[in-house]
Amino acid sequence: MLLQYGFFDYKYNIEGFTSDFFSTTHVVYIVLAFLSVIAIGIFLRKADHKKITWFLRGLAIFVTLLEVSKIIWESYYDITTGRGFNAGGILPFYSCSLLIYCLWVGAWGKGKAREIALTWLATVGLCCGAIGTVYLNGLNWYPFWTYGAWDSILFHYNLMMVGVLILCSGYKKLEWKDIPIAIIPMVLLSVIASPLNYYYGADYMQIYSGDGVPLMSDLAAYLDGKKMRPLFTFIMLASYMLLSGAVVCIYKLIGLIKNKVAEKKATPADKGKADTDAPTEA
Repeated sequence: MLLQYGFFDYKYNIEGFTSDFFSTTHVVYIVLAFLSVIAIGIFLRKADHKKITWFLRGLAIFVTLLEVSKIIWESYYDITTGRGFNAGGILPFYSCSLLIYCLWVGAWGKGKAREIALTWLATVGLCCGAIGTVYLNGLNWYPFWTYGAWDSILFHYNLMMVGVLILCSGYKKLEWKDIPIAIIPMVLLSVIASPLNYYYGADYMQIYSGDGVPLMSDLAAYLDGKKMRPLFTFIMLASYMLLSGAVVCIYKLIGLIKNKVAEKKATPADKGKADTDAPTEA
């Protein structure tokens, strides 16, 4: 039977809906999302950095408004149906929420703060966006063609796309030292998220119970039984370094391959010119 619902229908009002997670529509979207992000990286690899800065500034405003609209929409339903304000789940203190903060700092900030923000966007943020595009958990709550689903779709797509754009365009060049630097925003956000998690029993940043994270949720339950839940928070934060490490390794490998290819394409005349141009000893 064809389900009947409107674009702005809320999850609890859609009778008979189970999940659109990995539905045909979702799978098609995953393919199109990754192909379009790759295309953006290729076609904008020579984009002017000033134009990228203005794009990041515009995107910062857009994702902020997107988040505000979601909070208002969710809260209106919760409050009017007697559930009350969902402080333990609706606030922008998830790992992916760092897209908002890092975009503002990366687009308008200066110095080390800007570099840290761009590093997160190019590493952990990129991975979170890619994972969120495939593991689009919101589709367990909302049908694909609803506001609730598209809020998550747009947020995670932009998270993935921004990371690819700033890497392919050279807006941010990664170094090995960036692996630990990338989790600095995670640590700073956890200072806010952790008290909320322990007070509300929430799971902001998935550092309290690892909800939806394979294996980690079991580890959280085990450590909680041993009265060692804070250890799980530390483990989860440290695990994000694996994501930044993976991106830096791939980035360096691609750079190495490009250099090797360039060397093979260089003609004898080019090599001779390089030797001629080299400075000689006095």
